[in-house]
Amino acid sequence: MERRLPIKFFAKREEDNMRVEGCGNKTLPSFVLSGDELVNRAEMLCVEFDEIIDSIAHKDNDVPSVITAILNPDALAKSHRGKINTLFSGNGRNNVIGLCNERTIKIMISGEEEALEIKKRITQPQKYAYEISCIEEIGEFKPTLVRSSTVEDYKIKLINFQDYALNNAYARRFENYLIEKQIKYKKTKYSPDLDVYKLIKADSAVVDTLMSSEIFDLTEEIIPMPKVFLDLDSLESGTEFSVMYPKDFETYAIVGVLDNGIERNKYLEPWIAGAASPYPKNVVTPSHGTKVASIIAYGDKLEGKEYVGNSHVKVFDATVFPDTDKESFDEDDLIANIQEIVRRYCKVIKIWNLSISITREINPDSFSDFAVALDSLQDECNVLICKSAGNCTNFAFGNPVGHLHEGADSVRSLVVGSIAQSSEPNDLSEENTPSPFTRIGPGPAYIVKPDLVHYGGNAKTDGRGGIEQTGNLTIGMGGHTVYSSGTSFSTPRISALAAELSNDIKEEFDPLLIKALLIHSCNYPAEIRMPVNERTNYTGFGKPSSVSQILYNSPNEVTLILRDTLARGQYIDIKDFPMPDCLIKDGYYSGQIIATLVYDSVLEPSQGFEYCQSNMNLKFGSYDEKTERNTTRRTILNPVGKEGAKNVLLESFYSKRKQATKNQSEFAKMERLLIQYGDKYYPVKKYAVDLSEVTDGNKEKYLTEDKNWFLYLDGTYRNYSELKSQAHNFELSQEFCLIITLRDPSGELDVYNGVTQKLNEYSFWHSNIKVDNNIEISL
Repeated sequence: MERRLPIKFFAKREEDNMRVEGCGNKTLPSFVLSGDELVNRAEMLCVEFDEIIDSIAHKDNDVPSVITAILNPDALAKSHRGKINTLFSGNGRNNVIGLCNERTIKIMISGEEEALEIKKRITQPQKYAYEISCIEEIGEFKPTLVRSSTVEDYKIKLINFQDYALNNAYARRFENYLIEKQIKYKKTKYSPDLDVYKLIKADSAVVDTLMSSEIFDLTEEIIPMPKVFLDLDSLESGTEFSVMYPKDFETYAIVGVLDNGIERNKYLEPWIAGAASPYPKNVVTPSHGTKVASIIAYGDKLEGKEYVGNSHVKVFDATVFPDTDKESFDEDDLIANIQEIVRRYCKVIKIWNLSISITREINPDSFSDFAVALDSLQDECNVLICKSAGNCTNFAFGNPVGHLHEGADSVRSLVVGSIAQSSEPNDLSEENTPSPFTRIGPGPAYIVKPDLVHYGGNAKTDGRGGIEQTGNLTIGMGGHTVYSSGTSFSTPRISALAAELSNDIKEEFDPLLIKALLIHSCNYPAEIRMPVNERTNYTGFGKPSSVSQILYNSPNEVTLILRDTLARGQYIDIKDFPMPDCLIKDGYYSGQIIATLVYDSVLEPSQGFEYCQSNMNLKFGSYDEKTERNTTRRTILNPVGKEGAKNVLLESFYSKRKQATKNQSEFAKMERLLIQYGDKYYPVKKYAVDLSEVTDGNKEKYLTEDKNWFLYLDGTYRNYSELKSQAHNFELSQEFCLIITLRDPSGELDVYNGVTQKLNEYSFWHSNIKVDNNIEISL
């Protein structure tokens, strides 16, 4: 079926804006202790806190003490955090300064007087029963310390006391100490709220000196500085093909290739739009970046297939990585180089490819410093970074694949895994299934990472740890074609697709829109047969479509884009969603619904597991009728409500029996997605449902032709961000992009025009997306 109908933007109406209403609940949670249990818990905490008080009393410096509290697993929700803050507050100040992991918080205590104030509360279990029941254990905070037996560059992070003046004073004290002790160091600002120090060529004596001084009380982490390496070699193929040249008078998008350089061979020279590097040529060997650039410029031609549909993408040689045989290279060097080049060229280059990883697995309880730096840079420069998930060679030894590399936990980036585009004899992965080397998620705090996948090759092993790469043709040094496998080479396919999209959409560059469009277009290859949670761990939301398929609809479907900002205290309730009458069959609504919500979560690096500080919820469904509400009541702010509403994006709405009978359908294998996100702060959420799979009871209750349809969006914020916004007097909000597709699976109904008519009937502003008229549309 022809795809010639452009996807549409639409906007909410004034009547769709709602204010959040209060709903007080004085009932105590079920986990709150009483009687002997409560007394015993208070006594135990008192004993533990006495040790803290004794330690503070014998302290010989003025640095605040930091302690930890392990939370009751039933008390992790935001609704309990205010009680926890109350227990540990001092002098009217919130002393909770961060998290070590999901259940462990960090608390600052400025002195013995404040410690005694906190203990007084713990000794009053009847008055503070709720607060005490939230805490299971109290102890001293211990910095992360990893020693090396050799002379190393060490990475040091200082504790963030959540006080600007204190942090600045202690940073100066730390730097003065290093100068006094003649310890060489380098300071790198990973983000506005994260400074990292590198001690240069420090031995164990230097670490011992730090540990025995008051400076140790300022530190959160002392570890060897992570090194950066490139992995997986290549095999030459000897294939020859013709050189392509850019056409005159055509506009080309540019992908910045953050790598170890791009060789000016005959194939790539015409496609290199410029270059920047902090390194002289004699310490650069562009072996890896050349192959990455070739995928961006020649990917479809090398494979002889339209994977991306890119013909208007050039590359920018951003050499951020030297030849490590000639010059040492650490995490902070990489971050500083990336920041310098992206900041310099972000006005003209909006898509950046980063196929380099810190070869350390992510921590499930906190986001890496590399990820924090990448997120901060993208916010600052309004760019989108496509980041590789990382490679793992465990398969060569018969071991399970490892988790994502640091940097692949970046929230703002599009993180890319790999699937195999072909399978030769003895290859370890079947065609269109995860490549044997692709690292897996989820990311920290359970977020979906990688975001998506593309073709990155295959591999086979000789049984003795030797690896042969197959299936991914690239252009290497000297212009020779080579087979190269890795997430390094699936990532540039996504970068090229993102750049082509940004070039073809004649709107102001919007990284949130590009990210949402790519994820919304994703399908799972039918060959992937694994449980939903495993499927998302390996492949995220799947493999995206080509440019023309993303930007255009067929008559039997329509794609609507709602791009807006949602402020704290507000929600959106569109009670006249334009569900077309043509989807009514035999008296019941039918059709497939695919919805993707991507939002810019408020990010706070100091909060560890709770780095993502805001959440958005999406509900879409039917209701009986609008109702008038009594706004004279104190808790009612919105004059119109809806009766009999039902969210159709819930797993419980659907029949397992019906889904089982349709498991061989194209939709079931490639699109059906019903992740129950619950109260988790996922910055990307996607749903794909088929109304023909609804339970018989729900069909009768909620899909009859007399129903109205609604679209609902709300936002929540963690306690830390709410307190910070109050203290600094700013409004919390989050930008979002919601994309929703309605489709008639039979291909017979004119859904596109049906929805357009309803948009007009209900007085919605709407507009076709502005696109390049020269896009080639695949039929």
